[in-house]
Amino acid sequence: MKKVFLSVLFFSLAAAAWAQVSITARVNKTALTLDDELTLSVEINGASGNMMMPSLPSLPAFNVYSREIIQNTLNGKTTTSFRYTLMPRFVGKATIGAIRFTHNGKTYQTDPITVNIYRNAQGVQNAQPAATTAKAVSTGNYDSAVVKKAPQKADPNLPPLERSLANQAYARGDENYFLVAAVSDVNPYVNETVSLAVRFYYNRPFYDAPYQKPSTSDIFMEEAGSSQGTQSIGGVLYRYEEQRYLLTAAAPGKAVIGPATVRYMTGSSPLSALDRLFGGSLVQAEETAQSEPITLQVRALPTDGKPKSFYGAVGDGYTLTAQADRTEVEAGEAVTLTITVKGPGNLKPTADLQLPAIDGFKMYSTQATSGSVPASNGQIRGYKVFKTVLVPVASGIYTLPAVAWSYFNPAEKAYKILKTEPIQLKVSPSTKTGAGIDFGAADPSNGFQTLGKDISYLKTTHAPAPGLLARLSTWQTLNWLMLAVLALSVLFASVGRKSLAQKRAYAAAKSRLKKAQSDEDVADAVSGYLQQKLKISTGSLPLKAIVKALQHRGITPATAEAFLLLWQRLDTARFAPGTPDAQNVQHLAQQALDILKLLEEEAK
Repeated sequence: MKKVFLSVLFFSLAAAAWAQVSITARVNKTALTLDDELTLSVEINGASGNMMMPSLPSLPAFNVYSREIIQNTLNGKTTTSFRYTLMPRFVGKATIGAIRFTHNGKTYQTDPITVNIYRNAQGVQNAQPAATTAKAVSTGNYDSAVVKKAPQKADPNLPPLERSLANQAYARGDENYFLVAAVSDVNPYVNETVSLAVRFYYNRPFYDAPYQKPSTSDIFMEEAGSSQGTQSIGGVLYRYEEQRYLLTAAAPGKAVIGPATVRYMTGSSPLSALDRLFGGSLVQAEETAQSEPITLQVRALPTDGKPKSFYGAVGDGYTLTAQADRTEVEAGEAVTLTITVKGPGNLKPTADLQLPAIDGFKMYSTQATSGSVPASNGQIRGYKVFKTVLVPVASGIYTLPAVAWSYFNPAEKAYKILKTEPIQLKVSPSTKTGAGIDFGAADPSNGFQTLGKDISYLKTTHAPAPGLLARLSTWQTLNWLMLAVLALSVLFASVGRKSLAQKRAYAAAKSRLKKAQSDEDVADAVSGYLQQKLKISTGSLPLKAIVKALQHRGITPATAEAFLLLWQRLDTARFAPGTPDAQNVQHLAQQALDILKLLEEEAK
């Protein structure tokens, strides 16, 4: 009954965790003009039942209308997405307050979002007519001279990227379709993430428009989302499609971003019902729009003051945290240490964290994963997670020291050091049988522990009369001859037993691998072979020492590398076991058998 109750409780908690309700909100940009539009995306997760609209706050700086509602259900979990288009009304800083959603009597809300709204352009009125020429009257006489309009310029308060895009568009306002591109900084540091935006402007319909992204040299480029917007150019309202990228230069010097290209069709659509009805000929033309290439001058990072904990991150606003999956373990049990870095831009090009050795622990290689997620302000926030397995070898109270991680702040032109908080672990003596000696549990006064005593007795008697062997001992030559024969016999016997044992080692390992039911069975078979065949103990030697011992026995570097990868996989399975998979175990056993066959052929 108790087991049934615990099972029901477990599944109830799991279901509650799976059905957890949350609401998030983000915008596609934080800087826009009065002619532009803002896309507000609201996402509700875990709320089942009838669809309920979120409650938007008062937005006096915008005109709002709903654009799209999408609801998906996967594995019983419902996600509802709402997209709103906001048209700005005033210049200045505007705040989108908390967006609320009530479900089952509980209210959830988002964090406020702040955006900046700028003027359309300088020297131009929004209500200007769309005509490109005009006539003026002077003292009653007709003047046919063309009236030149003042050139449009973007608001100088706009961020550099948006300002450059807008000014390029103003300069090409006499075209119906065109493509422009700009970066947020043309003089970045190595590994500093900059934004690249490509915009396709149009004021007439088009179709069949394949897009080719720009090529790059010595630059790591990652897509960062797309958006739409509007811009008034010469009194004509243009729409644009925008694609953004994150760029990270790998080396100092010149780096070139090639042109982006859009090939689009204008004219009548091939599927026009009017053309089919009246049999009219197809009127269409293929056009090409292309952006200008961009050259970056990438700066090298300063060497003065560079800390040892610097792995290449450049930017500002990074955070560093460390966490152990448990803080109370037995000696010989694994502890997973997770260190997480979060910050602006892309962290993939940065080097992996190097953890120093920790006294009292056996450490395994660090595994790193990285990625990026959209932030509420429309930007991209990167993350990098490092995980390593620590195995305490003795009981006691241990403190995992603080881990340092540094980055370069380009605004301050200085290196900054972040450190995690130390983590305390309580390690108790192992209760598992065959776990080995726990030296930490010995008497602390001398470091030794009495395990038992042996008692020896002395007995004195009269010496017996010399026997036959004693009398033969006087024959020195015969004695030496017999001793030589005995030694040779022992030598041949031992060599024969050794050769037979070594031959049996491979056969025994092969049999165990064919019967293996888990990764641990595979590891035991390989370990037994190394012990019996090559006298290499995997329990007392670190992995590097095992590989070195194999190389001393004539194993080629390629085979040694294959064994290294196999043993790392087996070690990981031992301390971080997953769900047993018969197919994976069989594949791993075959891989181990192939490597043992190589060892059998190469070992001396």
